[in-house]
Amino acid sequence: MKQNSMHELVQDQKNIFEEKYALETKTKYGFHITHDPLIRFLRDRRLNKSLDILKNNNNDDVSSWSVLVVCGGVGGEGIFFYRKGLSNITVSDISENSLKICNFFEPAIDTIMLNGESLDLPDNSYDLVVVQDGLHHLPRPVSGFTEMLRVAKKGIVVIEPYNGLVGNLIGTEWEKHGDAVNYVFRWDKDLVTQVVKSLLLSNYKLIRVLRLWDHNKIIFKTVTKLPKSLQLKASKTIYWLISLFNFSGNNMVAVVLK
Repeated sequence: MKQNSMHELVQDQKNIFEEKYALETKTKYGFHITHDPLIRFLRDRRLNKSLDILKNNNNDDVSSWSVLVVCGGVGGEGIFFYRKGLSNITVSDISENSLKICNFFEPAIDTIMLNGESLDLPDNSYDLVVVQDGLHHLPRPVSGFTEMLRVAKKGIVVIEPYNGLVGNLIGTEWEKHGDAVNYVFRWDKDLVTQVVKSLLLSNYKLIRVLRLWDHNKIIFKTVTKLPKSLQLKASKTIYWLISLFNFSGNNMVAVVLK
């Protein structure tokens, strides 16, 4: 495998994503803005878990918080929080074209071009900083995590692959987008805890790491063979059943509160 410099790795990813998110491809990402109950359940399940943790562990009104989404692509996570009543939302990404699609989908959301592993922002710029399935695209995922902690005034949400036996055996090791290649970095509770304590020392309120299974594409393909009236209920039932085995799950929802 070719050894590229850090700048080349980031630039390769940017070039590929600019092509991937060309404005004329926006119809491919309509699942981010749909109101279909099945797709919304599958797409938002992990985000809803993170929002529940935030609401249950804060005395102030989370809906008043400013939110920065890191590695936000076409704005799916920003749209989620906007529809949940949080109005001060900014979506960031390395791709200018992805942010144009975000602006098209929801003009009320602000956008800004940022490199996820080196956020060009002051400390404590936003109340909440969020990433979903974005850090593992970075050449330096831990740098992206610590940058989120630095920029967040009140807390962060990190939804990423979990480093477990099953996930490592059946999960993707390398992701390829054209000529851009990234290693799929996986986290666990101990790693999250150590990184947080190393940066914040004892200046934190909460470290919560949920381990769970996430197989949205497989479940979607399975339940759509059923009558439409049964699809959502079947999806919830499947996830309830496999939640009994979350101790070996392939995904994590981590929430850190300062």
